[in-house]
Amino acid sequence: MKTVLLLLDGLGDRPHSVLDGKTPLEYANTPNLDKLCKNAETGIMIPYKQGLPLGTEVAHFILFGYDTKDFPGRGIINALSRDVEIEEDGVYLATSWAWVEEDDDGLAIKERWTKDLSDEEIIELGKLLPKSINNISFHWQQSVNMHGVLKLQAKDISSEISDSDPFYENSYVMKVEPYETNSISAINTAEAVNIYLKKSYDILNKSNVNQERIKNNKEAANFLLTKWAGKKSNLASFEEKNGMSACIVASGKLMYGIAKLLGMDYIKYNSFSEGVNLALNKDYDFIHLHTKEPDVAAHTKDPHNKVKVLEYIDSEITPLVEAALKGEILLIVTGDHTTPSCGPLIHSGEPVPIMFIGKEVRVDDVLTFGERSCAKGSIRMNGSDLMQMVLNFTDRAQIYNYRAGSKELNHIPKKINKLRV
Repeated sequence: MKTVLLLLDGLGDRPHSVLDGKTPLEYANTPNLDKLCKNAETGIMIPYKQGLPLGTEVAHFILFGYDTKDFPGRGIINALSRDVEIEEDGVYLATSWAWVEEDDDGLAIKERWTKDLSDEEIIELGKLLPKSINNISFHWQQSVNMHGVLKLQAKDISSEISDSDPFYENSYVMKVEPYETNSISAINTAEAVNIYLKKSYDILNKSNVNQERIKNNKEAANFLLTKWAGKKSNLASFEEKNGMSACIVASGKLMYGIAKLLGMDYIKYNSFSEGVNLALNKDYDFIHLHTKEPDVAAHTKDPHNKVKVLEYIDSEITPLVEAALKGEILLIVTGDHTTPSCGPLIHSGEPVPIMFIGKEVRVDDVLTFGERSCAKGSIRMNGSDLMQMVLNFTDRAQIYNYRAGSKELNHIPKKINKLRV
């Protein structure tokens, strides 16, 4: 049986007074999701640890069955999503052009993402960046709009360094430091990045591009914020790990990068309704249908925007509902993390609702799909349990400690090494 995981990015939320004390999912009119819920085994899922906010990239890494200790860093995923070739001796960081002003405490961030930067301006600014610091080469390239990828390359460098981007407005550029290590390579790499950032700031401040922007009362792009350093990793592919052919059906660059990292196919949709049809019609064991829209809506910090998005998504999933209720697929509906529609947090650490619809599930008594209603369901799980549950529901799960070959498997192998005489 084929599995479709409908992943509503940032699905979870908090109660809001403007929604009569309900979450956007509880407040929204979602007849299709509720219809599924009446025929589902439901519950709540803790993406990683209770109360710990996750980003989309590491949340998916966990959901797809991988251990956090093997996570290579979002810098690698960003680079892969831009088709950057990943080399063994490279460290890759995500960057964004920012506007900063110097005061007695440091470099105050006025705008993390400089507004209204043209591609022509970005290209000119990129040409000015230093190419080498302390025998480490630096190569920057644009990815999307004001975002880019910074590649460091040398024989002995480390990705175990901290971010310069504090991730919140009204803050200061952070000093890059060795992260959870005292290794010489991390110390040297952090020092080189700090020198690079300071030199870049001096150069960018004096650039013709920024002088012209200031003259025209525009925000300067005088700093290159860095985050998420990562190095190449050698991960087992999704199919090797979980025994299922798999693809991601999505519209965003990040999901493309995750697919490349894990050896999954990637199919881009132009509209969510197209994505639904692709998920139903493509021939894979496991299809991850992703939409970023609930997360984007929550980041506007207006709960009504998230309500509208959830109602739109609900109106487009009728074909999935019909297939699931006919028993043609195993359908799972959940989120990767909670994105609160009010307050200062970007993401928060509450559990998310989840439901499984298929032939073999134990339908419980929950009638509506929401955070608090699903908390009354039969399932309590972590994100790391998801792939094992998929394998179990689709009759692919291997008996624990059954040694079918040289490696421990969570799935019944499609092929075995036969003893020949």
